[in-house]
Amino acid sequence: MLFELAITFATTILAPVQQKQPSTKTQIIYVKESKEPCTGVAPMECLQVKESANADWSNFYTNINGFKYTPGYRYKLRVRVTPVKNPPADAPNVKYTLVKVLEKKRVRVSTTNGQWANIAGKKWILSKMDNADQPDEAIWVEFDTDKQRIHGRSGCNNLMGGFSTSGNSITFSKVAGTLMACESSLMRREGSFLKQLGDHTFKYQVTGQQVHLLQNGKPVLQFKLQDKDAGQEQVSNGNTDWASISGKKWVMTRLNEASISNSGIWLEFDPARNRFYGKGGCNNISGGYSTANNAITFTQAVSTFMACPDAGVMSREADFLKTLGGHTFKYTLTDGTINLFENDHLIMQFAMEDKSAGAANPNPWSFIGSKKWNVIKLNDATLTDSGIWIEFDTEKNRFHGKGGCNSISGGYNATGDQIKFAQAVSTRMACPDPAVMRREADFLKLLSETSYRYDVADQTLNLYKDGKIIVMFGMQDK
Repeated sequence: MLFELAITFATTILAPVQQKQPSTKTQIIYVKESKEPCTGVAPMECLQVKESANADWSNFYTNINGFKYTPGYRYKLRVRVTPVKNPPADAPNVKYTLVKVLEKKRVRVSTTNGQWANIAGKKWILSKMDNADQPDEAIWVEFDTDKQRIHGRSGCNNLMGGFSTSGNSITFSKVAGTLMACESSLMRREGSFLKQLGDHTFKYQVTGQQVHLLQNGKPVLQFKLQDKDAGQEQVSNGNTDWASISGKKWVMTRLNEASISNSGIWLEFDPARNRFYGKGGCNNISGGYSTANNAITFTQAVSTFMACPDAGVMSREADFLKTLGGHTFKYTLTDGTINLFENDHLIMQFAMEDKSAGAANPNPWSFIGSKKWNVIKLNDATLTDSGIWIEFDTEKNRFHGKGGCNSISGGYNATGDQIKFAQAVSTRMACPDPAVMRREADFLKLLSETSYRYDVADQTLNLYKDGKIIVMFGMQDK
């Protein structure tokens, strides 16, 4: 092909000396609006050129004297091609000089193929910031081109956000991160990186395996490209993720547009029962969930009804429960962070926290028996100050308490996650409020000669029938 020009002229020059040396000539070439990665003596970027409008583009390994290339424009040039006698090793055998720019047209650069598709499929590891080499690979970014999302590490914390590209420009948006604390120098470097990256637009240039982000023509950040490590990011495919999710406590770090620290909001997941429980900031919460592919659906969350003195905490708890309950989210699990998305917007983010060694009680009944349990939910009714409570005598397998008006007692037997109550008995006092009497009768009917699946979720004791909570008790110290 004509545009392996260096090779063509090299062949001509190296021909036997009796052959006539080629003379200078002019010709028409077309120059593409974007460069492509190529390898000459070293990895570099090459102009893309061709000899006619219908020909294929080829790498152009040298430059054109007098020609100032601007990305985003397609050129038609007349150039003078001059052979070079006795060129140095690895130097071009011909010299190109611009005669005239015949045509210059603005062309929108495709970002779905070619150079961008190549670099977007890589892991970008920060190698230079403010002209300073980076000492490690602690800061990196990966791209999800389908969702126009980024994720990665900012040194100490996980990061994520959005991005868009146009021509050879890239814009980052709503970059967010977890809020863990690390050693001070790492935190300063992380802060500097996030400040320079977030909500800014850059020109990007690719040189070999390096990506340079520039503003006003000056380099700001430099990344080295690396193949994504297999298995570095856990793929959201159901049981694989949830086996690791279930052994951890997940502390909220972001709700809607707000980053949160020390929120007191957290969740734990029981994948065997498809249940979650935790704290809303003030009250205990629990509910059910289901997963399919990389989506999770939460049932309506239920909670205790303690009042907290901080109105801001109560307001945020209400927002959290409203956002969570009855909604379906796309989720990702990346480097110890659960991210929940709705319509491709990050709605909630949770950071992983190991459960303390003594947090899980292998014998829940030693805990259950040490507490008083007040009824806070009966069938579909949420109750406050119901006056209904029970306590358990784990040595005698007996319970006693109040039904709202009368004293009650009976026996129970617990095996695994199942509990069966014997016939409950009660005193026969009459209460002036008939609604209290009716509720007491309903409670005794539910408790007598009935089996339930149970669990203890932080400070609630829940009794289930056919996957539905029938009775929920809130914990109170005796």
